[in-house]
Amino acid sequence: MYNIIHKADNASSVLAKNVAAELRKLGIKNFISKEYHESDLTIAVGDDKFILRTFRGIGKRQTPLLAISSGQSFLAQANALNFGHYLSLIKKNKYIIFKRSRLVAKFDNVTTPIALNDIGLFSSKSASLLKYSLILNDELFWKDTSDGLVIATPTGSTGYSLSAGGPIILDEPNILTLTSISSLEKHPSIIISDTAKIRVDDIQGHKPVLVIDGEARMPATTNEIMIEKSPYSANFVIFSKEYSLESRLKKRTHNVNIDRLRNMPASAKLIYRILAEEGNMTQKELINASMLPERTARYALNLLLEGGMITHQPHFTDARQTVYGV
Repeated sequence: MYNIIHKADNASSVLAKNVAAELRKLGIKNFISKEYHESDLTIAVGDDKFILRTFRGIGKRQTPLLAISSGQSFLAQANALNFGHYLSLIKKNKYIIFKRSRLVAKFDNVTTPIALNDIGLFSSKSASLLKYSLILNDELFWKDTSDGLVIATPTGSTGYSLSAGGPIILDEPNILTLTSISSLEKHPSIIISDTAKIRVDDIQGHKPVLVIDGEARMPATTNEIMIEKSPYSANFVIFSKEYSLESRLKKRTHNVNIDRLRNMPASAKLIYRILAEEGNMTQKELINASMLPERTARYALNLLLEGGMITHQPHFTDARQTVYGV
C-alpha cells in the first residue's frame, strides 16, 4: 500500500492529487492519504521542511519514502515536472533504497524525535550565551561558551552546520560533525565516528532548548544530555547516484565560467540554468522543463558539452538514456 501525504498549501495539494491520478493511470489503486500511516511506501509532497517533518513522523518505522518537491527542495528526488517518470520506475521496481543516518538526544526519561539533519542545543533567549562541557567517549573534549552546539549527520552537514562553518560531508560515511556556534574559545568544528558516545554536561544558559531539524523544539530540563546515532535510518527511494544530494551540492560550490556561457545562445543558457537549479536530468526531462523543441534542446546540450560546461553519464536504470548535470 502507498501513502500519499502533502504539505498544507495549495501547490502541494494540487500536486498530490496529480500524483494520485498518475498512480491510477499506472494501475496502482491501493493507496491512501493519511499522515504517518503504516504503508509499504510513503510519498511526501512538499518542501524540505515537510520532508524532514515526515521522517520525524515516520519515527522508528523503516518505511521507504519518495520525496516530491512542490517548490525548491534539496532533499526531494522528483518534482512536478518529472514525478510521472519516477512513479513508473517504482512500478517496474527500478529503484534502490538509500539509507541515511539519523540522530536522537536523550535526557532523564525523555527521548527526542529522530532527527535527519541535526540536533542543536541553544539558550531559549536570543543573544544569550550557552556554557557547557563536551564529553566524548567519557573524556572531556572541551569546555565552551558560545551561541550553541550543533551535531549533524552527513545529510545535515549541508544545512545549518555548514552555515556555522562546519564541513561538508559527501556520501554517507559513518561519521557526525560537531560545530560550536560563535565559540568564544574559538573551538573548530570536529568530525567524529557515529559510534562515539556524545555527552553534553554542566549546561548553563537561559532555559536551554534542543532544536531538532531546525524546527521541533524541546526544553532541555536537565544538566546532562546524551546524543547518539539512531538505529532507525531514513530510507530514501532513489533512482541513480546522479540524482543524489551530493550531486545537487555541485550547484552550491560550482564556479561558472560566465564569459563562455555569455557567448552561447539563449537555449543553452536556459538549459544550463535548469540543470544548475534543479539538479541532474535526462534529455526528455530537460525538454519538458525548458519547453524547447527537441532539436533545439539537443543542439544546446551539444554546445554545453563541447564547451565543458556540463557533464553526461549513462542513466543508472536505463542504459538508453543519458543524465546531464553541471
